[in-house]
Amino acid sequence: MGFIRNIYHRLLLVPALPSIFSFARSSCATIFMMHRFTHKDRGIDGFDPEQLRKGLDYLRRNNYEFISLTELFARLNGNGVGLNGAVVFTIDDGYVDHAEIAAPIFAEYDCPVTTFATTGFLDGKLWMWWNKIEFIFKTSARQSVEIDIAGKKVLYNLNGNGNAMSVQDDFVERCKFLDNEDKLLLIASLAEKAEVILPDSPPVMYAPMTWGDARNCEKGGMTFGPHTVTHPILSRSTTEVAEWEITESWSRLCAELQNPVPVFCYPNGQFSDFGPREIGVFKKLGLSGAVVGAPGFADLQSKTDNDWSFKIRRFSFPEKLPALIQYVSGIERCKLMVRSRL
Repeated sequence: MGFIRNIYHRLLLVPALPSIFSFARSSCATIFMMHRFTHKDRGIDGFDPEQLRKGLDYLRRNNYEFISLTELFARLNGNGVGLNGAVVFTIDDGYVDHAEIAAPIFAEYDCPVTTFATTGFLDGKLWMWWNKIEFIFKTSARQSVEIDIAGKKVLYNLNGNGNAMSVQDDFVERCKFLDNEDKLLLIASLAEKAEVILPDSPPVMYAPMTWGDARNCEKGGMTFGPHTVTHPILSRSTTEVAEWEITESWSRLCAELQNPVPVFCYPNGQFSDFGPREIGVFKKLGLSGAVVGAPGFADLQSKTDNDWSFKIRRFSFPEKLPALIQYVSGIERCKLMVRSRL
């Protein structure tokens, strides 16, 4: 299988081949999502900036159209030209590397990009809960930690034998099934049992951009959309908290920036993480749509119900060029269409 896959990836790099499938992308657009970017000065390990440049360069050279998220939603609503395989870029959360690394690269290629900002993060009032977990597991001097999670005792070995990432990922996943307050209490308990003192402000590798950074990014073409205040999973929050998280994040963007994008991004981004309650708040605020983290294309076939514009799918931007070509060329679209008919 590895040999066949290598041949397939080489064929994708043949200029004429992807164009054969262009018919399949004429009625859709591809939205990519990104998160962290490698920033050596800050000790951040993320998406390789040079790989981002290579991807953008390929798309430019092969005449793919870069459009903004605002333009995408206008086209989905029948305003202007069709989707025609356009490409849209989004970034989640609002970390400092988005401003210092990603923004200049997107500006270099004259490519619009929307960052979904967690506004309490930019306000300097918090650091991301999963980063706290990573910090605890990385800095604890303990060999192991036993902690009660939802009534079940779980033992995590921290013996430095290469399993730090796996235990961290396990803890993060368990947190996603808890109510927001229970999650925060559990993280505080983990810090106590691991004998780690969490700083009030995030260390440099976990730092947010500032509002000043965001305004400078706006001047270079980056736009911003709401991503809650504290990044809870909304479906696991009370009605009062969920409405405040959505409303306040939009309010802060409108107060700090010139042209915030009225498109929401769900924390965690799965279809189980939101419902009619959240969509009702979006409509009340006049937001035009929302994006999820589930893979798929933005197209007119998304209009399956009255709330379709609040369920727009995105792909993770791949580091390997053949995977990028598969998404944007129409090949992935063909695969999905064939599978839907089986």
